[in-house]
Amino acid sequence: MDPLLERIIKAAAEKGVIFIAAAGNNGPKGMPVYPAAYPEVIAVTATDDKDKLYGQANRGDYISIAAPGVDIIAPALKGSYELSSGTSMAAAHVSGVVALLLERDGKLDWSKAREILSASARKPNGSSGGKAFGAGILDAAGALGESGTSSDEKIGAGR
Repeated sequence: MDPLLERIIKAAAEKGVIFIAAAGNNGPKGMPVYPAAYPEVIAVTATDDKDKLYGQANRGDYISIAAPGVDIIAPALKGSYELSSGTSMAAAHVSGVVALLLERDGKLDWSKAREILSASARKPNGSSGGKAFGAGILDAAGALGESGTSSDEKIGAGR
């Protein structure tokens, strides 16, 4: 924990900046990772395609939400691609959804963004992970629907 970084994040969050950070890959007994563990930061953990937590993901009350982060196709050296895993991969998914939310509402702050993500998160399939998933698993379409669009504008409405 860095007191200066904590003050900077708090001050920036008060001005509307939204911080999203990987929860860490130090395993279930790993200590909280900063900046993810600061209250103003949306901390993201990783899941696989079966809604299981990434084995190396940190656990803790600071986790806000889970997102896909295992075996994600990512750019690699020399114009190639590789499968990568980790909470950083999951944080990128959440960042993309928050960017779409910001496009709709440029005044969105971290608290409201977290509220939308939490309200729209889906519960993991048959999981006993409890708080390890935070509010649940990111639901992009649900989050965009939660951001104040009418039912006719929601993704997939009437189709």
